[in-house]
Amino acid sequence: MTNATALAVGTVSLPHPIIILGRDDSGKAHASFFPAVDAQPASRAASLMGMLSLRADNDAVRALLPKLPKGKLFDSGKAFVPFVKQELYQQIATHLPEADRARAEEIRVAPEQKPAEAQHPVKPSNLPEDWSKLAVGSLVLATDDPLDGWYEATVIELLPDDVVRLQWRHYLDLPPFNRRVEDVALLHPSVKL
Repeated sequence: MTNATALAVGTVSLPHPIIILGRDDSGKAHASFFPAVDAQPASRAASLMGMLSLRADNDAVRALLPKLPKGKLFDSGKAFVPFVKQELYQQIATHLPEADRARAEEIRVAPEQKPAEAQHPVKPSNLPEDWSKLAVGSLVLATDDPLDGWYEATVIELLPDDVVRLQWRHYLDLPPFNRRVEDVALLHPSVKL
């Protein structure tokens, strides 16, 4: 390898894993990590969603990665960023540039609903006590992958063959999706919303 080649290789900036974080319209903390290969689309997703991104380019930030759920990128350019505990969220926020720290504590204002979204209940309170009471508007738990966690979703349509059409409760900008009834979970009726 020549000295010129060595210098050129030394100046290449390799991608780092990235953390996306922010608060939703109800003030709940969200954060997740994305591997280095997804760093650029994850940064774009954070910007598109009004969230912050933090490169894991030092040991202190990299030490937080195992504590975070892995995020998921969607074809729409947005990302699924699960809930995290407040304490972990604050640990991450301390590594943001000073100008972004105040933004990390801001509650995102919910975007104005599009006409197609307006027909879906935004804050459903129907918690069925058993499967026979499952109806449009029921609040259930669903997952894309059980290892990524279970999140609140609203039943927006009952379909044939024990299939329900769902909308994520806190991610109204993501498209509705279908699940078989046995692939969703009921919330306990006494849960506080």
